[in-house]
Amino acid sequence: MALKHKLNRLRNEALDYLDFARAYSFAPLRPNYIRKKWDGVDDLGSAKRVVVFNHFDNKGVIHDYVIYYLQELKRAGFTVVFTSNSPRFPKASVETLKPLVARILWRSNVGYDFGAFKDGIAQVPDLSALDMLLVTNDSIYGPLQDLVEIIDRADPAKADIWGITDCWSHYFHLQSYFVLFHPKVLKDRTFRHFWGRLPYFRNKHWVVKYGEIGLTQFFLRHGLRCQALFPYRALVASVSPRIEAYLLETKPEKDPVRYRYLEMMGRFLREGVALNQTHFFWDELLVSARCPFIKRDLLQRNPVGIPFLQHWETLMQDVSSYDSKLIVKHLEHSMRNRVY
Repeated sequence: MALKHKLNRLRNEALDYLDFARAYSFAPLRPNYIRKKWDGVDDLGSAKRVVVFNHFDNKGVIHDYVIYYLQELKRAGFTVVFTSNSPRFPKASVETLKPLVARILWRSNVGYDFGAFKDGIAQVPDLSALDMLLVTNDSIYGPLQDLVEIIDRADPAKADIWGITDCWSHYFHLQSYFVLFHPKVLKDRTFRHFWGRLPYFRNKHWVVKYGEIGLTQFFLRHGLRCQALFPYRALVASVSPRIEAYLLETKPEKDPVRYRYLEMMGRFLREGVALNQTHFFWDELLVSARCPFIKRDLLQRNPVGIPFLQHWETLMQDVSSYDSKLIVKHLEHSMRNRVY
């Protein structure tokens, strides 16, 4: 059994490096992975704020929560370049999108979000003329708070690139579900350098390393400022004393599930373990910080087994006017064997 595991690991590593070599070797031969393109009603050429929004659905459906997010992006002044990595993309989806966007790109799912962002950014006629560029996707539900106010908080005097949340796993980076670029970056040659040289990886490992993590680290190395609106270290500074106080004041048998979970969390924080705050601190982000998004995979899969997640809708309704039925409707469509 140990030999089998070792052989599988070596096989996976070999496939990883084959994909790495393939991506760089074929980059000059494949400038994009766009299958088909449509124009929407908005004018991309005159836009001052552009968002590249990436979508994936096995059937190519544009769900209501996505439509709401696009409407809020338009209300915040953004012109939308909509990319979809879906294996299918029916005419009905195209017709649904046209009134909301400037351009629709249906592409092969090569490079995941970062391949889509690269192809979408290439559609912008003049990046240097923009006031801001946003890349985001459908992996989040929201916005739960006023998006215009959220965007206004991303002050170009304080940072050149903004994310909603950051992560310290592997290396510090802005989480890629929402990254906003200000003019200083867009006019810098490093912006074109990053996207121009980013290959279309097929293996997600490389997309994370050179895309999500690589983006923040690349721009930091070139002297550009990257900041999160809801930084992990500030959240930990707020939460950690309360966890320690609870552990001191509470007997384990009084609330054993909560106590065991917070005991684990307290140990992680004391040891400096880098946690994904959008999962482990979802409720703190939602209620206390008033973060505008909740991660979709948290409610769909709860991959790390966060307890008490079934209270998400009640907590959301206490702090947001967002219609939770948009989320429930999508979960009804996509969930298997779980319910939160």
